[in-house]
Amino acid sequence: MDSITRIKEFIKSNFPNWEKISFSEFQENIDFRTDWSELYKINNEEIILISYTNISITGTDRPKPQLRVFLDEYKKPFYFAKKHQLRYYLFSIFTKDDDMARGLNNFNPKEYIISIETNLDTEGSRRDLRSIYDYANEKLDKRKFLKCSRVNYKADINQASFIYIGTPSVPDKTTFENFINIFDSRPYQNSTNNVSKQRVNELKISSEYIKYRNIVTAAKTKPFLLLAGISGTGKSRIVRELARACWDEDSFEYKVQKPKNLEMIQVKPNWHDSTELMGYVSRVSGSPIYVIGDFLRFITKAWENLDIPYFLCLDEMNLAPVEQYFAEFLSVIESRKSNEDGTITTDPILKKSTEDWYRVLTAELTGDNEALRNRFLEEGITIPQNLIVVGTVNMDETTFSFSRKVLDRAMTIEMNEVDLYAGLDSKYERIGKLNSDMLIGIAVEGVDVYADNEEVCNKTLAYLQAVNDVLDGTPFKIAYRTRNEFLLFVVNNLPYNMDENGNKFSEDEIIATALDEITSMKILSRIEGDDTKVEHSLLEKLITTIETQLLALTGEEKKIESISIAKLKDMQGRLSSGYTSFWS
Repeated sequence: MDSITRIKEFIKSNFPNWEKISFSEFQENIDFRTDWSELYKINNEEIILISYTNISITGTDRPKPQLRVFLDEYKKPFYFAKKHQLRYYLFSIFTKDDDMARGLNNFNPKEYIISIETNLDTEGSRRDLRSIYDYANEKLDKRKFLKCSRVNYKADINQASFIYIGTPSVPDKTTFENFINIFDSRPYQNSTNNVSKQRVNELKISSEYIKYRNIVTAAKTKPFLLLAGISGTGKSRIVRELARACWDEDSFEYKVQKPKNLEMIQVKPNWHDSTELMGYVSRVSGSPIYVIGDFLRFITKAWENLDIPYFLCLDEMNLAPVEQYFAEFLSVIESRKSNEDGTITTDPILKKSTEDWYRVLTAELTGDNEALRNRFLEEGITIPQNLIVVGTVNMDETTFSFSRKVLDRAMTIEMNEVDLYAGLDSKYERIGKLNSDMLIGIAVEGVDVYADNEEVCNKTLAYLQAVNDVLDGTPFKIAYRTRNEFLLFVVNNLPYNMDENGNKFSEDEIIATALDEITSMKILSRIEGDDTKVEHSLLEKLITTIETQLLALTGEEKKIESISIAKLKDMQGRLSSGYTSFWS
């Protein structure tokens, strides 16, 4: 029985409630093989598209056979799913004789379906799956489901999963059913033609997330945050809880004190360069060796698990001058580039070297992860897409103020509100499960989202132009970097269209709320000085302009409670003493 037949039989036998749908219901010509692709209505509501392929096997004289799959035939159903926004699955299974896979002695590949989750926009005709099986051979033993991230194999596949289905005589439908019900397989969302698509229906939003929406969307917009506020408001705690919320509640990582996707680093007042974070080359022993810093080790850990957001928390970040000890990161964060495959890459934070210390360093960092080590050797050590850096900030006489260079590169969020009843009924914050789509962005510049959200972006630009007109002639006028972040932040907020009680917002209300928040994050945080630099009339004009622009979106009946106007009024009060600042 070949792969296609076996998977079809497995579905037919184990899921009789799935309703098979005819392609004719979509009323268009189908130009691909419908015996290799099928539509199913599952859970009595959603239609999904499943394609099937057979595996070609070569190199059976090797300890680990080479498996190949031919994908050209599946581009057309892939585009069909993309057009109709259907979840799309491409499945295969090993069905050859046992001796054809004699090297795979840790598991029986016949008991697993492979879900090949790849972007077919840019695929060639043949895909080598050898290193997926290499990985499974080493890691899969006695596990029912395995999701392989792309750092674990060399093949250019966006993602692949092994789903345990058991033997024909002893089927295990539960793992497969859970995979279909939970895993949102829409690889076309990272396609070259659709990289910027950020629509409301792409994220499944729970009311639990609403309380933390501004932090989550700020991280997705720019993975460098400053959490500012008085001491004891839970700034570092919320970073820990966000990292915890990336795991299932019954998992080990959720229950431990510090999950593996979190690194807490206490900034010291004597830091004046990056050696404590990044490390340094030591020549004390004669031959140079690299002494590795915690930040560099954590970057490597994030590279090893790209599907999970990783949080680096720099606690009391401004106890030392940020521009001095964090210079490399401040430079590299601005080199972020969105690629056609939906990934974001940066310049290296540690450049590759031909010296022996660099070879030893990469070997120590990556261990037996050969693919990652080769990446570091070829490209240098870059910032992974899933790394989110959060600095906690207290402003008092013991700390340094932030330069505009730092503020321009960060998303600043104030946390001064205190609820004395919070945290008494639960050990952990009630954040809900956060997935990577909520925290990891695929867009870097305004151009990445403008075409698909032109009307929303134009409303954002009209607001920003009005505010910038007021700032004209001052050192606080904003330029393209802030413009891009305004556009991304507003678009990233579009899925959050209801409050904690389930009441829906109009799109203009969402835009107004997002504009108000990012005005505080990106514009007001830069305004400081004495009354020769910050005039009372400037703050008054900003209040009037922001209020007018927000009312134009919401109307008087839906008027939002503006945090930026409240902050400006607070800054006005402080200006009476001759000096004002965003920072309390």
